[in-house]
Amino acid sequence: MQIQASDKKELRSGLTTGTCAAAVAKASAYMLINNMIIDHVYVTLPSGKEVLLELKDVLLTSDFAQCTTVKDAGDDPDITNGIELIGKSSFVDGKQISIKAGRGIGVVTKPGLSVEIGQPAINPVPLKMIQQSIAEVVGNTAGVEVEISIPEGERLAQKTFNPRLGIEGGISVLGTTGIVKPMSEEALKDSLVIRLRQLAAYGHQQAIFTPGNYGQAFSKDNLNIEEEQTVLTSNFIGFMLENALRLGFRRVVLVGHLGKLVKVAAGIFHTHSKVADARNEVLAANYFLFSKDEVVFDKIMNANTTEEVVEFIEDKTFWHFLVKRIKDRAQQHVHHELEVEVVLLSQKAGLLAQTSKAKQIMEAVKNGA
Repeated sequence: MQIQASDKKELRSGLTTGTCAAAVAKASAYMLINNMIIDHVYVTLPSGKEVLLELKDVLLTSDFAQCTTVKDAGDDPDITNGIELIGKSSFVDGKQISIKAGRGIGVVTKPGLSVEIGQPAINPVPLKMIQQSIAEVVGNTAGVEVEISIPEGERLAQKTFNPRLGIEGGISVLGTTGIVKPMSEEALKDSLVIRLRQLAAYGHQQAIFTPGNYGQAFSKDNLNIEEEQTVLTSNFIGFMLENALRLGFRRVVLVGHLGKLVKVAAGIFHTHSKVADARNEVLAANYFLFSKDEVVFDKIMNANTTEEVVEFIEDKTFWHFLVKRIKDRAQQHVHHELEVEVVLLSQKAGLLAQTSKAKQIMEAVKNGA
């Protein structure tokens, strides 16, 4: 899979740790059930497409089957590029499939993440991919335990935010699409603007912006807006607002997760955590401005994630206050020459709040305006 940038250079996409984990799980289970060695395996992505992964260090005994794959992150500067993931399958009593996290996969120890405390740090989408991949080859014919391990996981975790987030003992198994899209900044910016240019060429003056897959999925599932009707901004929200203005757009709706869009309320328009990781500070400052509540201010500052904050903020009118702040800062960024509406989301709570004209503009975009 490739992204075509405007300078004609192609950036090679890669595979997530979730896809690689599903591959070794499926392959080891297949070898165990069929008593035969394989050197490649197909994995079905959430989109329904299939990818082929190569296996190495394949081992089949009378007690278990084991194999390894090497993660290829493509042209993305991912610290997990080149790591090995190992799948080991063995028979157990009954006809149940169980998944065991082995060495190098972290365990969640703090609230606010998409995985419960005490559970392995395998996010919901990768976990579903792993379960479905194993089920494809095992069905209900036997009981199988599949252990997935990442030998370098504990060492690499120290170079991530995992220790601070309360994920101990290894890295997380991540991925919402199964594909890692390359993040070379200039080339990515070029590819993002291409979509805007296409819409402008068709005479559109309104657009729906979303930083990533979560905003797209929410728009599709809840608003009936197809992926091709949205424009990805990645972390370059300010850059994309500027280009929308330059290309003649009049209205934009920002649809995104609290953890990303809250930064815009502080005038942060490059939202990558390596550039500006100030989610708690911005959220706490705005909540104190809204409520003057020092106790909750302190809780927000010490929260593990923004999802945790959503759980303990009781006055839900705060979210309406916050979307207005995000809207105001976004419009200031483009000198009020572009109307910006905001839809603020949480993974657990769904829609938190939206500005007054957001729904109207999204309906217009959905209907081709």
